[in-house]
Amino acid sequence: MGVVAAAAIAGGATLLSGWIGSKSAKKSQRASNAMLQKQLDFQKEQQAKLDKQKEIYKQFKFENPYADMENPYEGMENVYEDLKVSTDAADFQMEQGAQQRANIMQGLRGAAGGSGIAGLAQSLANQGQLQARQVSAGIAQQELANEQMRAKGAMSIQQLERQGATAADMAERGGEAMLQEAEMSRQATLLGIQYGGLAGANQSVQSAYSNQMAANSAAMQMQMQNISTFGNVMSNMPWDQMNLGKQPNYSTTQYTPGGTEFEIDTSKGTGYDWSDRRLKKNINLIGESPSKLNIYSFEYNDSKYGEGLFQGVMSDEIPSYAVSVNSDGYDMVNYSKIDVNFKQI
Repeated sequence: MGVVAAAAIAGGATLLSGWIGSKSAKKSQRASNAMLQKQLDFQKEQQAKLDKQKEIYKQFKFENPYADMENPYEGMENVYEDLKVSTDAADFQMEQGAQQRANIMQGLRGAAGGSGIAGLAQSLANQGQLQARQVSAGIAQQELANEQMRAKGAMSIQQLERQGATAADMAERGGEAMLQEAEMSRQATLLGIQYGGLAGANQSVQSAYSNQMAANSAAMQMQMQNISTFGNVMSNMPWDQMNLGKQPNYSTTQYTPGGTEFEIDTSKGTGYDWSDRRLKKNINLIGESPSKLNIYSFEYNDSKYGEGLFQGVMSDEIPSYAVSVNSDGYDMVNYSKIDVNFKQI
């Protein structure tokens, strides 16, 4: 196998490897873009669910369970108010005393005589009066006891009514406090839900964006690596051993680093041109090459490098494989290794 054939095979294998790497990078890019879109859709779906749940929770009505509470002791009656004095025992006692006195009078009527019976009757009458006073005093004591019981019952009712009113008021106030606390808790919960949902959604989307940026960066690196590889392959080709005759114009040579097609003009062979930014003035960006290299218009500071307006690149933006430094310390670019033509315009 000849040197030319070996170099061509090696160069083709290198370019094929670069093309496969570019396809893989593009596939990773598409996957990261799809994942990002999926996360954005999921974020939108979760936000809708969150908004719906927040509205349901917001419309929930809290009620005071003690608002209709009543005093159970209000309107009570004094059970001792209508107590009555019973005179049955006193009447029975008076009847028995009268009967006893009558029996005594009947038994002593014959023995005592007229004068004796009169004195005895007076004595019995006095006993009857004494008994009547005793019975009257017993009834008065019973009436006093009843009055005391009525007063005690009235006081108990008043105490119960006041206790019940106080308890009902405290219960209603407690319900109001609970209602206010529930409302405050609801607002805090809504804020927590909103913050948590927003933080989770942002984190997911940020992760997807990071993955997308990583994939894009990898694809760009692969593209630059392929450009560098192509330049190395071109520079290592044994052009002097090829039967090329007169140097042809290779302006139609195509390459696809990262899937982007562009043409490289190699009609200048391996010639270098002055492209150091320090040597130039009136620099203006006028375009971009297919491989994303910036194209500028400029003039040289010193006419020894050329007079008039030129088109080219800045050496500090070009891959190192196409740049060399001359003995004066200025950069020169091999335009045959990039897809930008150096020319006067």
